[in-house]
Amino acid sequence: MERIKNIFKNIDIYLCIIIPIIFFGALVFIQYAPDTYFVFTNTTRSVINQFATGGRIVTALIAGVCLGIMNLSDKIIYFLSYTFAIICTIISLYRLNNLLKKDIDNKVVSLIIATLIIINPFSIELYIYIEKGIMMFSVLMCILAVEQLEKHFINKTWKEFIIALVFVMIAICSYQGTVGIFVALSLLYIIKYSNNIVEFLLNNFKVATIYGIPAIFNYLIVKFVASNSRVKGQIILSESINKIMQGLKELIFNTYNILPKYLFSIIIFGLIIFIIYKILFFEKEEKKKNKILKFMGTFYILIGITAVTIAPQILQDTNSIWFVARSSYPMASIIGIFLVYIFQQFNIKNYEKNIIILISILFLCIQLICFARIIIDSYIVNYIDKKETAEIIEQIEEYEKESGNQITKIAIYKDENTTFVHKDIKASGDINVRALCTDWASRFIINYYSNRDLKEAEKDIELQEEFSQRDWENFDKEQLVFENDTIHICLY
Repeated sequence: MERIKNIFKNIDIYLCIIIPIIFFGALVFIQYAPDTYFVFTNTTRSVINQFATGGRIVTALIAGVCLGIMNLSDKIIYFLSYTFAIICTIISLYRLNNLLKKDIDNKVVSLIIATLIIINPFSIELYIYIEKGIMMFSVLMCILAVEQLEKHFINKTWKEFIIALVFVMIAICSYQGTVGIFVALSLLYIIKYSNNIVEFLLNNFKVATIYGIPAIFNYLIVKFVASNSRVKGQIILSESINKIMQGLKELIFNTYNILPKYLFSIIIFGLIIFIIYKILFFEKEEKKKNKILKFMGTFYILIGITAVTIAPQILQDTNSIWFVARSSYPMASIIGIFLVYIFQQFNIKNYEKNIIILISILFLCIQLICFARIIIDSYIVNYIDKKETAEIIEQIEEYEKESGNQITKIAIYKDENTTFVHKDIKASGDINVRALCTDWASRFIINYYSNRDLKEAEKDIELQEEFSQRDWENFDKEQLVFENDTIHICLY
């Protein structure tokens, strides 16, 4: 109790509470991604199986408790997940801030950098899905693992090593896309606590072991136990490399359309130039060897974070490689991590600190505006999807009334050019895509709002040919064809 009292006497905890609410507070009202309709309309067994086959065992267990044992309503599940996500973000910020204070003597700077790392540009997608609470729990586990790793580097005892390994295991079984943040932060402490090449290699091996054992364990579950399709297909190396290079290009220069184009890459380039500037002009007393090491450390961090971001993609079959914000979370932390490296390695003057604070706050403000646009548009997408679904349900009910037939099956088709995003909507990867643009999501959203359990029906070849030659830009009743107990729907 005394420890808790001391925490709440510290102003940092209140700032760590305010910051996530500023960025994600608007999402307190229930918001749907296409996957959300699947979770809310399927059986508990199907939902558990969906998460478990993807290696997300913790998520599967929580889904089983909420949907199966407690039988909670949709709104309560969403609110609990959202609240847990905010709590995990707050604790992650607070613990990382305390860790960074050891290297940064300015409280404002350490908190800003912690925010840049935890609430980085790609964190928005972690808040878009119904399992947002577990995704942010994965981030928290990684931060706790880094804390234990640093203690291990200092104390040289294996207790902290084992605890870090357990935390990463829990993190990777919650959500794999965020676990690279453990490696990204660990690179800083590998550099800090390596006094010679032997220690450097040993510390790299330790971090690789803490990350690698859970990763291999999770991969084996997905591949051999769960038989997930993403690791069952064919890997065509040349095509995989090409897709990865295209994905990295989209990540670094466009940030998946989340931030203004080139902003992210300009900031990274600027930080590298600043490091080189400090090495060349303000480290005159340093030995040439130390200057070279600091220069190499910069690219060690850059290459290391890039490698841990793309590593999970390499293990997937070529067709399943898909670069999106949620799976690139570690890479988006690089701005904050470079800043930590700068404060660890160099003597930063007051005017330089002020410039860093000013640019960082400006960057976060731009990010906040971009997040706000995405969040607002997500609710607009939900409204349009609900409105179009209501029109479909109305047509179903009218047909049933006139014909006396009960609709129990659904067959879904696509026109010549299916639209994945509504007009004037800010989208990124899977963020803010229409629910009525994919076969599986369309069926689930109709089931959700109609309280039905429409089963998938075989497609009619003639209708498929006819629909494929049309190209609608808006919902039209002509997209619906009724036949006995089946509704045929063409997605535009």
